[in-house]
Amino acid sequence: MNVVFIMNDTWRYDHVGANGNDWIRTPVLDQFARESAVFDRSYIASFATIPCRHDLIKGRFGNPLHEWRPLEWDALTMPEVLRENDVVSMLINDTPHMINLGYGFDRPFHAWEMIRGNEVDRFRTSWFADWKLEGLEKFNTAARMALYHRQSMERTMEDEYCAPLVMKASADWLERNAGHDGFFLWVDSFDPHEPWDPPQNYVDLYYPDYDGISVFWPRYGRSSDILTPAEQDHAAKLFAAECTMCDTHVGRVLEKIDNLGLRHNTIVIIMSDHGHYLGEHDRIGKGGALYEEVSCQILMIRHPDGIAAGKRFQALVQSPDLPVTIMDMLGIEPPPEMEVQGQSLLPIMTGERRSLRPVAISGGYPHPMPWEGVGSMGALFSDHGWTSITATGPTGR
Repeated sequence: MNVVFIMNDTWRYDHVGANGNDWIRTPVLDQFARESAVFDRSYIASFATIPCRHDLIKGRFGNPLHEWRPLEWDALTMPEVLRENDVVSMLINDTPHMINLGYGFDRPFHAWEMIRGNEVDRFRTSWFADWKLEGLEKFNTAARMALYHRQSMERTMEDEYCAPLVMKASADWLERNAGHDGFFLWVDSFDPHEPWDPPQNYVDLYYPDYDGISVFWPRYGRSSDILTPAEQDHAAKLFAAECTMCDTHVGRVLEKIDNLGLRHNTIVIIMSDHGHYLGEHDRIGKGGALYEEVSCQILMIRHPDGIAAGKRFQALVQSPDLPVTIMDMLGIEPPPEMEVQGQSLLPIMTGERRSLRPVAISGGYPHPMPWEGVGSMGALFSDHGWTSITATGPTGR
């Protein structure tokens, strides 16, 4: 049995047609949902990108949440357990935080490939004479915008963007490795994380006539303090366009699975880690209060035996459940020293269980958020439908 795990960073649950959005274009994920078990109440545990990857690779919640820090060298992880059970494991990513600065999320895999140049990846030092960005005060830092310009100024074709490159590399890897008796491919695409700069044809699907400032990488804070209503609306449409581009290129990987004759023995999981505020609660960005728009994750599991295909589940699911689920589906028992805390979703999919937990907990590591006036915030999501937003002081106490 094979597993292909596709993670798209920051893709909001409510920005998929199959999840009830009647204006966004996501035909690939819509079709995939019809073939999969869909979990409507999957919530991030450790917020945000890197803390969530700790949950996903270790199957643990942390103490009680993982911080933004490198992967510990002595941590026992799911890819290592799979390797010990003769499963070939591969990481293909452009999420710079996983590998840059010695963060070490490549360590547990047999091999890894990184597509360079997304967000803060310090990829190029190309000199440029002049580049003016109207409304710079509305954007992320000037240093990051200069880095972005260096990494994008020679890009002309859609296939030169990071999301297409990640999915092409993944499809190519599948073609070269289809003969293995069993493999685990972790595809980690940083898109649709900002900057939201897809090719113009995707933008034209949502906002073809906009003539204002295109704030494709807004700084975080109170939306009303940063963007005009028109700019905010356009930024939200840029995010939607980015999602549609990602949807298109995820389809290339799914098509390759079919063309290689792998559908009959390959589990495919499509997931996001968290969302992004697009003006809701007067916020642009993420962090701070972890309302539904940020905490809820996309989670769809397509099993080759058709288990729960087309069914939707309301059980509370969290990030540490995924590695336990993958190992369960492969018939691999997590070793005691892994000390997993997540639970397998397979009994939910087969109807043996209705729920896993009464409450899901989302929380962020302490970090200052001046626009919130607090150090960190979290949320509790109940099996009975209620939500509680929690907060700590500026020092995290």
